[in-house]
Formats: sequence, structure tokens, C-alpha cells
Amino acid sequence: MESFKGFNLKPEVLQGITNLYYKKPTPIQRETIPLILKGQDVIGQAQTGTGKTAAFVIPMLEMIEADKKDIQALVMTPTRELAIQITEDITALSKHMDINVLSLHGGQDIMRQISKLQGSIHIVVGTPGRILDHLRRETLHFGRIKMLVLDEADKMLEMGFLEEVEEVFIQTAQKKQVLLFSATIPDDVRKLAHRFMNQPQIVRLEKKQITAETTKESYYVVNQSDKTDVLVQLIKDSRPYLAVIFANTKTRVNELVRRLQESGIEAEALHGDLSQKKREQIMDRFREAKFQYLVATDIAARGLDVEGITHVFNYDMPSDVESYIHRVGRTGRAGQQGVAISLVSPRQKIIFNRISKAISGGAEEKFLGGAKRDPRARRPREATKDERVSTADVKADYREKRQESGRAQAKKPRVKPGYKKKAAAEREKEQRRNRRKKVGEIYRRKNK
Repeated sequence: MESFKGFNLKPEVLQGITNLYYKKPTPIQRETIPLILKGQDVIGQAQTGTGKTAAFVIPMLEMIEADKKDIQALVMTPTRELAIQITEDITALSKHMDINVLSLHGGQDIMRQISKLQGSIHIVVGTPGRILDHLRRETLHFGRIKMLVLDEADKMLEMGFLEEVEEVFIQTAQKKQVLLFSATIPDDVRKLAHRFMNQPQIVRLEKKQITAETTKESYYVVNQSDKTDVLVQLIKDSRPYLAVIFANTKTRVNELVRRLQESGIEAEALHGDLSQKKREQIMDRFREAKFQYLVATDIAARGLDVEGITHVFNYDMPSDVESYIHRVGRTGRAGQQGVAISLVSPRQKIIFNRISKAISGGAEEKFLGGAKRDPRARRPREATKDERVSTADVKADYREKRQESGRAQAKKPRVKPGYKKKAAAEREKEQRRNRRKKVGEIYRRKNK
């Protein structure tokens, strides 16, 4: 199908599509939309950045009856950020329709959500925990729901939401259309589909995973201890308009923000320890280019869609191909040019090459200074005696300056080797105990 007009959609839906500059359906949209419009249950296996959100939102809007006040569709997502992003997409696509959508997730005032639910809401988008909270309070009812969507189902179950998802399914209308979208289909997802879906049609995109053709990908092999200095230099050389820098842990994100700010680079952190209100404030400021560099973990960046991101930096290596594609997919969107740069330690180069081979086009290896190393290149001539003396003098001056600087500063107490690791392990152990305690309290409350 070369055009959205071939789906015979309502004029209002087509107008919303046109406003967003969607010209022709992506492969996942082309395959799934006709099946969903026929009322069939569908499992769509597709990576991020393939247009899967519009693949279920477009037929959902076609199905909604605006004159009825009941909740007719539910979209469940693993993270708050993705829930917010999908809500924004639905709002944009339904601009010319009298349809109300509400996002339900943690970090928001639940009483305000309850107040909104008393009005006319057609579509609910939310995380399993908050949706279940409203169901138990009896402030949310899905007795007349027509469509239920699980987006990023594999991530949802991976994060431990299986019981919550099952309970939500049980509390919704028995006769409903179920759509499941996932990057991978592990056993847990298959079992869930078998239990709650009616002869689902399975749509898989080609196994070869690609990033946008408009994104230029490259990487540098850098020692871990040198990564921050190299990142600062690359930022100053490339001068991004807006950039996202990915790190694997909250601690690394905070440390990296501190180091960047010390280098005069305006950067802010985005990770799971921040309150929802704070995260939304940060994202609003980033969208308005109040600061240019967002340092984030993968989980916080789920659903992150900001116009104008010119660069993505992988400070830490992603764990798999899907995470890499998700990260790189933040730039080069809507036909715009993008740049993705990865910092790879020598030990990680083999892993990165595997990821690179799984991506169409791959990533180009670059070297600091812009020049490529050529093993056949001639070795530089040996320095003359005078030059060697000069270099030694420079080194001596440098050592002397360091010694003077050290004497000028207060002497820092020596830290016993291994102390930091031991302290970090103790903190982690305490956090695990607190989590188990919290889970136990929740379980006891459930079974009272």
C-alpha cells in the first residue's frame, strides 16, 4: 500500500496523518493496519523506530465512537515516558476528532487522575501498576472496552509486570480485540498471547535490523579512563544542536553530568531516581533547547522523541542490538540528518563489531585527530638528541608543576584499597533488602 488513503480511513484520521507529514505507511503499518481494521487480534514484532505506535493508533482512532463516553481503548506500556509519548501521538493524530485521551502513570497526583476519569475519556494510556491501582479503587472501568494494546510487551514482562498485566486482562471486557507489539517474542510473551488472544495474526518484519539511512554512525576505540576527556573533545569539535548521551547506570549518568558541567558544557541527567515531575520538567527544557546535552539511561529514555536531536553519543556500550538501535533512533528522524558516535573500550570492540554487523551499513571506525591509522604508514623519524633533551625538559617542568600543585592543596586522607567497592556493595545490599521489604509489604496488602 503506497498511501494511507488505501486503508479507507475517516477524513478526520487522514487529516491528522497529513498534519504529521506521514507520506506512506511503513512496513509494519502496511501489514498490521488492514488486519486490525478487520477486528483481528495481532502480534506485531518490530523494533523501535519502525512506526509501530501509529500502526495501532490509526486503526484505534478509526474504531472509536466519539459520541459514547465509555473508555473504548486501553494501551499499556512499561514506562511512564513511553506512556506520555504515546498519549502525545494519539492527541496529535486525533487533532480533528472529538476524542479524549488520558495518561495514567506513577509520579502524578492520583486524585487529579480520578477527577479526570469522572469526565468523558475514550482512550487510556498507562503503566500496569497505576492502571491496576485505579481498578482496585474502582475509579476505572473497562466493561465496554473494545481494544487492548500491549506495547513493548517483552520489556514489560522483563520488568516484572506479568502478574499486573494478567490481572488487568481479567478485569477488562471478555470480548475485545487484543494487539501485542514487541521487539522480541520470548516464551513469557508467547504464553501471555496464548492465554488472552484469539487466534492472533503474527506480523514479523525482516530479521535484519537497521538504523535510519540518514544517520551517520561511527565509533572510537578508547580506554575507559579516557572516555570523558574524549567525549568533551568530540562535543567541542562537532558542536551538536541537541544531543543525547547514553550511560548504563544512574551513578555513571550523575558523574558524567558533573564532569561535563565542570568542562563548561550544559548537561542535565535523566534517570529512574528522579521524580516524574522533575523528569517532565527536564524534558520540556530540553525540547525548548534551554540546555543542549541530555545524559540518560536506557530506561529513562524509552519513548524519548524530541525534534532536533542532531547527535547521539554512546558513552557506555549498549547490552544488545535492540538497545543500540533504540539509542541511535533518537537522531536522524523524519528524514533529518543525524550523527551517532560510540565510545568503545578495546575489550568491547569485538562485541561492538557484532552489533555493527547486524546493522545495515554498519558503523565506521574513526581515530582521534581525524586521521585513520594505516599499518603500512612509515614510522616517524627518531628525535634528534637536542629534541630528546627538549622533551625531557618539558616533562620535568610538567612534573614540577604537578608537585607544586599537590603541595598547595590540602593533603587528602588515603583511602584503603577496596574501600569504595566494599562501600558500594554494602549500599547495594541495603537497597536490595529495602526492595524485598517493600515487595513483601505490597504482597501482604494484596492478600489481606
